[in-house]
This record gives sequence, C-alpha cells and structure tokens, in this order.
Amino acid sequence: MTIQNDAPAREITLAVAGDIVAGTFAVTDRYGRPLWYGPLGRDTDGERVVPAMTAAMHGIRLAAQARTAAGIAHARLRLLVPSRLVDARRLTEAATAGALDLDLVVEPDNPAHAWCTTYGRLEWDPSTVAELVEYVVRPAELDDVDDTLPLRDALERLVVDRSALPTEDRHAIAALVHLAVDAPPTPPRDADEFLRRLDAGWLGAAWEGHDLELSLLDALARGANPTLSWCELMFITALAPWSGAEPAVHGRGLFTRTAQPRAGMARTLPRS
Repeated sequence: MTIQNDAPAREITLAVAGDIVAGTFAVTDRYGRPLWYGPLGRDTDGERVVPAMTAAMHGIRLAAQARTAAGIAHARLRLLVPSRLVDARRLTEAATAGALDLDLVVEPDNPAHAWCTTYGRLEWDPSTVAELVEYVVRPAELDDVDDTLPLRDALERLVVDRSALPTEDRHAIAALVHLAVDAPPTPPRDADEFLRRLDAGWLGAAWEGHDLELSLLDALARGANPTLSWCELMFITALAPWSGAEPAVHGRGLFTRTAQPRAGMARTLPRS
C-alpha cells in the first residue's frame, strides 16, 4: 500500500451526447454549459452507435486541446457518455494519444443531450479551453488499488473505485471477476489472459458442470446489449494492453504483485 503525495491531480470532466434523428452532437462541461455542438458529419450511416462515438471522440479531442492549452503533460479525462454502445478500445487509444487517462462513465441523461436539439453550431473557444482543467488536491489519500489485496478483490477495485457505478453494475463486475479469475484449472497469469477469459464461450466451457457459475454467466450474457460486453470494455479500458500510461501499467502489474487465489478457492462444487 502506498500513499499519494500532495501534488494536485489534473482532471477534466466532460459530458457528450449525439442525436441520430437531428444528426447532431454536443459536448458540455461538468455543469452542463455548452462547449461545442453541431452536425455529426457524413459518416453516420444510420447506425445507433455512431452518434455516441462521434460525440465521445469530439470530447476527447477537446480535452486534449485543454490539456495542451493549460501547459500540462498529462491529465485524467472523466467522460460522461450517453450509451454503452461505444468502442472503449478506440476511445482509450485516442485518449492515450492525447496524453489523457480515460474514465468512461455511462450517464444516459447527461446534460449534453439538451444541446443536441439546439439550432446551428457552436465551436469550442481556444481562449477559454484551458479553464476545463481542474486541479484537485488529494493529500494522504490511498492509491486506487491496494497491492496487498487478493487478485480478485484488486481487479474489482480497479474498475469499481474509479467509476460512479450503480449497485447492479458493481454486482456484475464482481460476478465476472469471479468467473474469470476462479475458473478451473488455474487463475489467469497476466492481463492478456484475463481479458481473453471475458468471453461467454470461454467461460461457459471452463465452468461446465457448475450450476451457480453457469447461472451467473447466463445473467451476464443475455439480451441484445449484454452486461458482459460492457464489463469487458471497462476492463479493456482499465488494463489497456497497448498503453504505457501509469494507471494501465499499474493495473497490469496486479497479476504479479497481488496474492493469487489458490486452486479451487471460492469455487462451487460440480453437480453430481
């Protein structure tokens, strides 16, 4: 366990939304004040996911401009997106390229929605964009992840403690971590193996004959927009195998620093 110093953290909070009917996007600050809105562009093709992705990419570009204008080398972006139907890997890559650590938070009724129906367009203001960077002092605060925790608990905290998740999503994260980490015959050796396990087919084969775990998997994987897919994106964003950013490197290091569960630990007995 380590203690952070008193250096202020650089954070940017933005809300984004897109409207496929109006063909528009909007980006606001954390208080709902408009920063940038206008037409989505030509590449919508009528797909639901495109407005959310287009708006999110605009938000990341604006945050990168704010970081540059503020003269700082690195910042954390808390991005409020309207839907789970976004490509977290692509967004994280874009954020990393802009020297941003990305925290995605799903907030369907975020304040940017109201500005998608506003006529015309608003361009972001280069003279005030630096003001989006907030300096947050957190003296004597614990790191996000305690290295002394068992792997299962550390992975849960890696995602849950960094996002304002509702209770049902916290339960889903805990269930998926159990399925992936405790799956027979051994725990995942590294982050890449853990991410490969976040697949319904792999988990179903690994837990064959275990009623409780198969029931959990069914609950996570059912529906047109399964919870399993969103949880997977949360972990891809947090562990970011392609990223050299400190939080991602720290997360991947959990697999060597934390206490590994013993074989068979916290598993249910197979049905007879």
